[in-house]
Amino acid sequence: MNSRLLFAGSLRIMARNRLRTLFMSIGVVVGVATLIAGQSLGSGANKQIGERVNKMFGPGTILIFSRTLAYDDLQAIEEQLDQVVAAAPRFGGGESEISYQGTNRKTAVFGHSENAEFVWNRGVISGRFFTSDDMNKTTRVALIGTQLAQTLFAEVDPIGEEILIGSTPFRIIGVLESVGIDPHGEDRDEDIYVPITTAMRRLNNAEYVGTAKIVVSDHEQVDEDADRISEILRDRHHIAAGEKEDFAIYTSKFAGRMIFKANRVLNTYLLAAAGVVLLVAAVVISSIMLVVVRERIAEIGLRKAVGATEKNISLQFLVETLGVTFVAGLMGVILGLVAATIISRFIEVPVIVTNGSISLGLAAAIVVGIASGILPARRAARLDPVEALR
Repeated sequence: MNSRLLFAGSLRIMARNRLRTLFMSIGVVVGVATLIAGQSLGSGANKQIGERVNKMFGPGTILIFSRTLAYDDLQAIEEQLDQVVAAAPRFGGGESEISYQGTNRKTAVFGHSENAEFVWNRGVISGRFFTSDDMNKTTRVALIGTQLAQTLFAEVDPIGEEILIGSTPFRIIGVLESVGIDPHGEDRDEDIYVPITTAMRRLNNAEYVGTAKIVVSDHEQVDEDADRISEILRDRHHIAAGEKEDFAIYTSKFAGRMIFKANRVLNTYLLAAAGVVLLVAAVVISSIMLVVVRERIAEIGLRKAVGATEKNISLQFLVETLGVTFVAGLMGVILGLVAATIISRFIEVPVIVTNGSISLGLAAAIVVGIASGILPARRAARLDPVEALR
């Protein structure tokens, strides 16, 4: 049988039965669109989260969280662990009332040390960072995020201006690098940094820093270094063997493992969701094609009577089914890309389209076409021409 005539005939049948073709296509379009949109947004979200986590952690970094973490604890860690390159505590993060010439705003205020620029990987785009002198003298100086600078000062250079944090005046000495929205949805470009000693003594009268980040020299040994830090803190906090620790430690390797697990769960969920839709589509298409076979019994009998083989009949119905699902797959790819682009504008996640995801979507459409067309094609091919012509 001429393959060109076979495809042409299949296209004519599809065009002649537009409503039936539409019903057969819907499930494949939705399934492939779900797969493409999900993987495109998922890849973009994973990349975005990975970049932010890497910026927070970086290689060879250790985060410590504890309500009873003191300055002396960090000093002891630096003294007892030779691998420590630098350590920087962080205090606070709670919202405070900020005011400047009648403009009021609530924003997060963090206390940082002079090492924060290197350890926490966030410097300034103008002005200067804190110095050890600022720490020793509990100076009332502040660094502000780019978005807060725009809100409070508009076109005015904020360096040297004075703002009130609560009722305490602070002089702005720098504008922080932009980092955007964090994984919790908070705009970090509205943050304010003040010297950690100032935050603890003048703003909060606090004894413990709460959070610290440590950079070690060998990122391959970061988990072993974290275990050693845990031993130091257990000893300093007088925690007996078997008792629950009053601190939590996370490493850059731990963050990498968590990202990998999150990616795997997300991809599994997306594949499962798309798979269910495509499975339903395959059942619907197969059911419709079985009805089509019954409708065209006379045509099948006539073709067999003039010499068409079972292979010819089977191939015709299989090509018709594949034609519908492949075109539906292409439409699903386009719809998925459009949907991902629209959604990304609302959730501020980049769209990353890979050849692999497009190939997977089209392959899924082809598999659905083959799976749903085999049974109707075999039934049509096995019809007895004499019975069919009756």
